[in-house]
Amino acid sequence: MDMMTNDDQDTIAATVASFLADRMPVVGRGRDHVTEGPEIDPLVWRECAELGWLSLGIAEADGGVGYGLVEEMMLFRELGRSVAPGPFLPGVLAAHLAVAAGDRELATAIISGERRVALGTPIGVASISLTVSAELSVVHIDGADLVVVCDADGAALVPVSGCDIAAIDSIDGSVTVGRGRAAEVPAIAFAPATQAAIFQRGLVLAAAAAVGIAEAALAVAVAYAGVRVQFGKPIGVNQAIKHWCADMAVQADGAFAQACYAAVAVQDALAGAATEAAVAKYFADDAARRNGEGSVQIHGAIGFTSEATPYRFVLRAQLLSQCLAGRAALLDTVIGR
Repeated sequence: MDMMTNDDQDTIAATVASFLADRMPVVGRGRDHVTEGPEIDPLVWRECAELGWLSLGIAEADGGVGYGLVEEMMLFRELGRSVAPGPFLPGVLAAHLAVAAGDRELATAIISGERRVALGTPIGVASISLTVSAELSVVHIDGADLVVVCDADGAALVPVSGCDIAAIDSIDGSVTVGRGRAAEVPAIAFAPATQAAIFQRGLVLAAAAAVGIAEAALAVAVAYAGVRVQFGKPIGVNQAIKHWCADMAVQADGAFAQACYAAVAVQDALAGAATEAAVAKYFADDAARRNGEGSVQIHGAIGFTSEATPYRFVLRAQLLSQCLAGRAALLDTVIGR
C-alpha cells in the first residue's frame, strides 16, 4: 500500500490552501467572536461549490470531479487548518448519499451549493432508515433546508422543517448550532451502510479536519515561540518550549498517518475499515484538543485573548469532537462494551 501523496493530491491541497488563505484567513476576532449574518459568504460558498469542493470524491458519471476519499481527506485537512466556516462536511456527505440513493437531481442541487445541508448527530438511541427518529445535535443550521443524519447502520436526508430545530449558543461562534427532534420523519434519501459507508466517510473527513486544526495550532505556536522575546532571547530556545512543540508535532503526525490509512481502508472497503475510521477520529480529536491547548499556553497571556488566533483552534476542535460521534461512542466502536 502506497501511503505517499501523489502530484494530484499535492496540487489539490496547495490550491485549497491558497484559496482559503486569500478568502478566509484565520484571524483573532476580538470582541466580535460571534458571526453576524451568514455563516459563510454566499458568494464564497458558491465559488467553493464551482471549484468542486462538494463533489471532489464523486464519480464524473454522477456529476462529480472523479477523485476519491483520499483526495477529500486532503481537502478537509486544509479546511481544518483554516478553521473555515461553512457546511462542507454535511454537504459532501449529503451529496454522496443522494448519489447512493439514485437521486441525481438532488445530488446536483447539493453539489452546486444550491441546497444547503446541516449535520445532525444523534443523541442517544436513534432510528435511521426510510424514516428518522432521533434527538439531534445539529451544526451548520444557517441557510440549511436539509439535515443529513447517519450512524453505523445507514444515512438519511430529512427536511429541516421536520426536525423542530431550535438555535442554541455555540462554543464556536463561527458555526451555527441547534438542538432538534425528529419523530418518524420521512427521509428524502436513504442508504444503508451496506450500500454506502456515509458514516465512515464522515468520520474520516472529520478526522482530517481535526488533523488540520492540530497542525495549524502547532504552526502558530512555533511561529510565536520564534518572535516572543523574554530576557533577551526568543522563548523558543527554552527546552520546555522545544519539548512541548515536539510533542505537538508527534500528535499531529500520528493523527495524520492514521487518517491517511483510514481513508484508504474506507475507500477500498478493507476489513476493519469501520474501526480504522473510529480510531482516526478519536486520535485526531485528541491531537486537535491537545495542540490547541498547547498553542494557548505557549502564547502566554495573549493566548487567552480573542485577539490572538489560538482560541479559534481550541473552540473548533471542541465543536468538531462532538460531531458524528464523541469520545465515548468512538471508544465503543474500537473496544466494545
